[in-house]
Amino acid sequence: MDTSTTKWIPVPYFQINQEGAILYSSNITHSYFHPISNIWTIIHKEDRNKAIVMLSPSTNFDPVTKNLILQTRNGFFGNFKCTIQWKEGIGHLVCTEVKSSKVLTPLSVQSSLVTTQKRLEESEKTINKVVKILRMRKH
Repeated sequence: MDTSTTKWIPVPYFQINQEGAILYSSNITHSYFHPISNIWTIIHKEDRNKAIVMLSPSTNFDPVTKNLILQTRNGFFGNFKCTIQWKEGIGHLVCTEVKSSKVLTPLSVQSSLVTTQKRLEESEKTINKVVKILRMRKH
C-alpha cells in the first residue's frame, strides 16, 4: 500500500512487521496514541495473549478481528476493535475505538461479584495480619 495514500486513512492504521515493530502509521494515529515504535507497548497486559494469536502471521489470508484494550495518548486505556490482515509479511492493522456501551449480563455480574469477593477476602486477611502485629507491639 502506498504510504502517501495511507497517511490520510481517517482511523488509526499501522503497518507492522512480524515482531510488532511499526513500519508506518496514519496521521490520525498520533491523535489516539503516543508515537511508538512497537505495537506491543500500547497493548494492555491482560490482552497480550489475545493479541499474540491475532498478531501472529498465519497462512490464512483472511482478516482477524479482536477487541483489545490499548493505552491512549492521555495515559488511560480504551477499548478498540482491531482488525489485521497480513500480506507479504506486513500486517495491516486498523484500530477503531469502541465507545463503552457495556451490556451487563447475569454471567458478567456474577463474575464481577466473585472477583470482588476474592479481593475482599484478601483485604480481610491483610487487615487481620496488621491487627495481630499491632497487638503484639502493644504488649
